[in-house]
Amino acid sequence: MAALGAYHFVTPSNRHIQARRTPSRLAQSTVRLTPQTFATSRNARPTKRRCAVRCEKTNGSSQEASVTCLGEALFDCLAEERGVPKEEVKTWIPYPGGAPANVAAALGRLGVKVSFISAVGQDELGENMLELLSSRHVDLGPVQRVPQPTRDVLVTRDESGEREFSGFGAAKNNEYADCFIDGEKMPEATIKNSVALVTGTLGLSFPQTAAAMRKAVACARSGPCSVLVDINWRPVFWESLTPQAVDIVSEYAGGADILKLSEEEAEWLYGVHSDQAMSNPDLVLNAVPETVQGVLVTAGGHGAAYCFRSANGGPLIKGFVPVLQVKVSDTTGAGDAFLSGFLYSMVKAGGLSTFQSNPEKLRSAVEFAAACGAFTCSKPGAIAAQPTLEEARKLMKTAKAAV
Repeated sequence: MAALGAYHFVTPSNRHIQARRTPSRLAQSTVRLTPQTFATSRNARPTKRRCAVRCEKTNGSSQEASVTCLGEALFDCLAEERGVPKEEVKTWIPYPGGAPANVAAALGRLGVKVSFISAVGQDELGENMLELLSSRHVDLGPVQRVPQPTRDVLVTRDESGEREFSGFGAAKNNEYADCFIDGEKMPEATIKNSVALVTGTLGLSFPQTAAAMRKAVACARSGPCSVLVDINWRPVFWESLTPQAVDIVSEYAGGADILKLSEEEAEWLYGVHSDQAMSNPDLVLNAVPETVQGVLVTAGGHGAAYCFRSANGGPLIKGFVPVLQVKVSDTTGAGDAFLSGFLYSMVKAGGLSTFQSNPEKLRSAVEFAAACGAFTCSKPGAIAAQPTLEEARKLMKTAKAAV
């Protein structure tokens, strides 16, 4: 474990607000939280009482949601220097993230009614995260407040901006708040009546959260809700469980209606070479249980492929969508923005069954997803860079597809 030296929250009204960490070999590093980290700089440091009251009033009586997101909310501490290992990074800039939180925030920004199930610490990072998600109109009723700290993840970048997860800051991997989601406190009616339940797989490495995730999937299965699983393989979260990870993740993914995975994950999990996964996504779909209705295979700057089962046993619906050309600032959260764009179209279409009977709408959904992902790459921060509906549509009209 590598602990961060200190956070320096920089806002227009507060020059420095420090949250001390245990000294370490990174103690000489300065960690700055800039106004761009949050939706608006005026609210970069939230009022704790207001956020606590908001969560308390909605807890146990969550609103009806079109999408329910379940999983981790964390801070990606992004290395300001590119192309250097974490031991040589001098400045870390924390940006709110975590794939399920990213998707929830992005959906809220696109105007989708969304609920978020997670556990965050009773700390300033937790307060900042909730304030930000609230500003995106995310239902925070299902969020659980626990004594453990909100997770902070160290993220280094190469010269092109591509990121690599490089360890943790304030605590050991299994000591963060998101390891302790309580399945007994989840709003089952909200899950069951959503158009989609969205989860990753990182929580499967922590027993209590894993049990909550499996319970949520079972709940979704008892109603009309589709289950979408984003593989999101991150070895740093698994530690000693890594040898068992393939079996654990593949078993869980087999309960999904839709799988989102990268071309590397297709090879790691299902033995489909990355090139084949992109040119023949049906190989990925054929490698998963027949209950899985579709796969979305992403390859960063090389585009996205998809393959879905048709309604009434017709031919498979598959295709490829290139990325849109943008000047890349930071790729963190691009896949989550892609997923939110797809979910936006899925909600608008009325659910998964529409895509299975209408290939044009399915392709349009993947194209809109690609635009959301590309827009996010043009700015730093997984959440701060997410597009509005108008911004994503404008990019689709003006940007050229990469060759």
